Amino acid sequence: MTDLIENVKKTIAKYDMLKSGDKIVIGVSGGPDSLCLLHVMKRLCREYGCSIFAAHLNHKFRGKAADRDAEFVEKICGEWGITSFIEVFDVPAYAKETGLSPEEAGREIRYRLFRRVCEEVGGNKIAVAHNLNDNIETILMRFMRGSGIEGLKGIEAVRGNIIRPLLETDRLSIEEYCACCGLEPRIDKTNLESVYNRNKIRLELLPYIEKNFNPNIKMALNRFSGLIKDENDFLEAEAGECLKTVAENSEDRVTIDVPKFNTFHKALQRRMIRQCIQRLSNTLNGFDFKHFEKVLELTNQSTGAAVMLPHKLNAFRSYDKLVLSKYIVKADKKCYYKLKYDYDNSIDTDNGRIYIERKKAKEIGELKGQKDTIYIDPSKIKEGLVLRCRQAGDKFAPIGMKGTKKLKDYLIDEKVPREKRDDLELIADGNQIVWIVGGRLSENYKITNDTSDALLIKYTRR
Repeated sequence: MTDLIENVKKTIAKYDMLKSGDKIVIGVSGGPDSLCLLHVMKRLCREYGCSIFAAHLNHKFRGKAADRDAEFVEKICGEWGITSFIEVFDVPAYAKETGLSPEEAGREIRYRLFRRVCEEVGGNKIAVAHNLNDNIETILMRFMRGSGIEGLKGIEAVRGNIIRPLLETDRLSIEEYCACCGLEPRIDKTNLESVYNRNKIRLELLPYIEKNFNPNIKMALNRFSGLIKDENDFLEAEAGECLKTVAENSEDRVTIDVPKFNTFHKALQRRMIRQCIQRLSNTLNGFDFKHFEKVLELTNQSTGAAVMLPHKLNAFRSYDKLVLSKYIVKADKKCYYKLKYDYDNSIDTDNGRIYIERKKAKEIGELKGQKDTIYIDPSKIKEGLVLRCRQAGDKFAPIGMKGTKKLKDYLIDEKVPREKRDDLELIADGNQIVWIVGGRLSENYKITNDTSDALLIKYTRR
């Protein structure tokens, strides 16, 4: 009993899990692991200056047995003076509705409960009862699925505000602790059936390896997972630094410079892609190796190549850029402003303000390097000036070039990224583009030696 508590204290210190004043919500199923955790944390909370709460989910998987689990947790918490929160949720129905596996659905609802209780009590940490055996089983499961280094590091002792004080304590020690303290945990009989893959690993594979190959396989794999974690942490940090040199971030997209990106080793490239996806979606759930590889393949493809990803993300090539983007429905914005130019005036737009001044030819000055200011000849205006976004049928005669071309073709020739074309602001005269704001002026509206009056148009962005 003392050995287990000392081992838990070592784990807490090793991973800096607890601070004085912490309010910890403990997930309690009523089984041996979570009951042991609750009992140990009850004994240690005064020593660490923490307060604890219990949360239990009646998931409705096992009918009356699940009801009795909930009653047990509520009763034991009452006897130990621990505030408990019991929630009933039909997880089987939710799994069917969402298409999640029963395990995934249960995990999602369970952690949703823990977060809600944490918020309700003003808590800052969530403690769950994964132990050393759980970690070993997880590593073997992921290995057989072909996981990369990220998966083979196993279960993390600390992840965000989630802590696992029993992670370096084996299941046998937990069972002995419960017996020694007179604890009578609930037993989930499905854990004793070789139906699920995890149970097969626990009940069949690990005992076979211990008997025929390595009696210390659990400790060996635990040591392996520690080494892998160190390697993974180093590579993650390296990838993060590399990403800073090749990527531009905005709220809904990451744009990667492909020539620079391709100078890095593929191991770092994969991690950079993972980090981009995680930043945009806030999760890697639902993503697997094939998704990362499909995105990587885009670095060797041409403009327009694209892949669809989970969580409403997509990735595509845009000239020498690789863009990862959220599918977002843009809010309707006003993209049409009539511009009066028979007198000096200004107008506010969504993104800035346009100033228009009438000038005599002799007042015209040089506009060297001023991208947001132009002069045009108002005598060449046929239908009137508007500020708008692009429309089908737009034509443009770029200054310095002969003839007119479709605006779409001009933007393609100028390698304006597809995702930015609809955001361009244009001053137009009917379907003739007078000025791509901040860019080129039309040959058909420029000032000439015959110009007597001119319009100065200046656009300032917010």
